[in-house]
Amino acid sequence: VNELLGELYSHLYRIYDSITGSNNTYFEFDISEDKKMCCISLKYWLYDQIINRDLNETEINAIFNGWDTHLKGKIKNTSPDHCIFNNLKKDDINKLKNIYSLYAIFYVNNKYQEDWNSNAYKYLEYFGKGLDEFINSINNCYINQNSSIYCNEFNEFLDLCKEKYEHAGISIYEQITQGTDDGTGKYLLYSEKNKDKPLYIYLKNDKLLNFVKTSDFLSNKSTTIAATS
Repeated sequence: VNELLGELYSHLYRIYDSITGSNNTYFEFDISEDKKMCCISLKYWLYDQIINRDLNETEINAIFNGWDTHLKGKIKNTSPDHCIFNNLKKDDINKLKNIYSLYAIFYVNNKYQEDWNSNAYKYLEYFGKGLDEFINSINNCYINQNSSIYCNEFNEFLDLCKEKYEHAGISIYEQITQGTDDGTGKYLLYSEKNKDKPLYIYLKNDKLLNFVKTSDFLSNKSTTIAATS
């Protein structure tokens, strides 16, 4: 646990350095416009470590307590609220890991298309798992207005998807016309509605359509993806 906390601090310190622009040794590109993506990347890394190391609930709780006690707010000249780690259960960590992996796939596909084209097959399994967790979480958290710790973090992720990032491969809008107004959304992947709060989820690149079949939810859904451009 202490080893993982040390690695987390090292990653966090380098990310904050990259965000401020003082010493970008963590990313291969200019991260100044994608600051929130930094925290998503770090959370994905931590959650992946927790799952791959098969930590138990006691060890996981120690990780989050260690973060809160020894790491949060300890890096000078940074906001303690920039990257927040919630005390999650292992099952919820695994769900979010899959969702963040999905977002990273979309992001990489749009920003590094050449690399994506040569390695797309590697992402198939992650795409299906992430997409199913993503849609299930929309139903459980956004539609049912659940306020659990898991749903609070997931809803923060939804807010990230609603922002207009140049390299985001997935975009979420609350009006169906928004998907085509700015050219950032081409294919309507999925839509849901909770009273007067609809969500329309668009894919930016048609190459991702080939991966939809790996989603149990969408492959069994009667509706199909609609092209909007």
